[in-house]
Amino acid sequence: MVKGFVSGGFGPLVLAVLGIAGAGGFLFYYSGLYLPWMLGPLFFVMAAKMKFGKYMQWNSKLRNAGLIMLGLQLGSSFTSDAVAQMAKYLPVMFFTTVIIILFTVLTAIFLMKRMKLTLNTSLLGSFPGGLSQMVVLSEEIEDADESIVAFMQTLRIILVISIVPWLVVHVMSAQPSTGAASAIVHRSTFVFHYSWMHAILMAAVFSSIIFFGKKINFPLPFMLGPLLTAAAFNLSGFEAPQIPVFWLNLSQLLIGAHLGYTLKINNPRLFRKMFGMIFVINVLLIGFCYLVSSGLKSYLSLPVSELFLSLAPGGVAEMSVTALSVHSNVSIVTSFHLFRILFILFLLSPVMKFIAGRRKREQLK
Repeated sequence: MVKGFVSGGFGPLVLAVLGIAGAGGFLFYYSGLYLPWMLGPLFFVMAAKMKFGKYMQWNSKLRNAGLIMLGLQLGSSFTSDAVAQMAKYLPVMFFTTVIIILFTVLTAIFLMKRMKLTLNTSLLGSFPGGLSQMVVLSEEIEDADESIVAFMQTLRIILVISIVPWLVVHVMSAQPSTGAASAIVHRSTFVFHYSWMHAILMAAVFSSIIFFGKKINFPLPFMLGPLLTAAAFNLSGFEAPQIPVFWLNLSQLLIGAHLGYTLKINNPRLFRKMFGMIFVINVLLIGFCYLVSSGLKSYLSLPVSELFLSLAPGGVAEMSVTALSVHSNVSIVTSFHLFRILFILFLLSPVMKFIAGRRKREQLK
């Protein structure tokens, strides 16, 4: 019975996690905290799993549903003006991606020596390239420990989405909102106002992109498929839908619950030993991104808060939701993060695989 819940069901153990996530979201929302519908579920589910893990199960299809809703909303911000602006910042995206990766390589080497990890484990755990993508990559590289990579990536994302919104609001004076949805005006609370014909066509298009994206191992297909579809509709003259408040907040809840549930602690003793070091390294990385964004503000026509969100070492989904919640330019923030994750996956990943393969062949000789 429990096995069914793991393989794709939605039984009582999965519903219990949703209930815990909902309670966390409501508590954070009524407490006036930042990103309540993502952080509340994340921390509540994470805490509950540490205590009652054997009584809890999760279905990753729920997270995928959340990514689809978020992708549609992000794609609706890609207008022709936004795309032209993004093209102008491509050299900046490349420059900032390279220096942030160089910084993480230095910290990864330091962590490798202190914690006696393999270089690939330390690198994959340190790269700001998306939790799920780095874990999948660690499974493909022989000397990488996927449980340590997952722990490092999850802790980084938790730190980033806990610290970065606070810095943006209090240090950079951006205006917060209690939910990401409030960043866009004239939004329905629950009901979609959209042509059924356009909705069916859009669903068919993004479903096809998701299907083929999974076949070719494209990163974040459940978010990028809807995002690209909504952007294409906008650019071709069809207006993409605005996701109502309830559904956008629900998407955050599902993503947050997934992050909280998937935190793996297979070796508590090692992870306790690593926690302080990883915490300090990620705080330094956040500080480095802040310094870079502050240094670039004089040369670019972007607010420093927008630059910081664009460079912050979080995932695409998490930083895009943060951008929505503080009224930043979502298309710019999303573009910077997509550029970085594609750079890591399609340039750095093959290099790491090649080096790991060559090292293995040399050991066999």
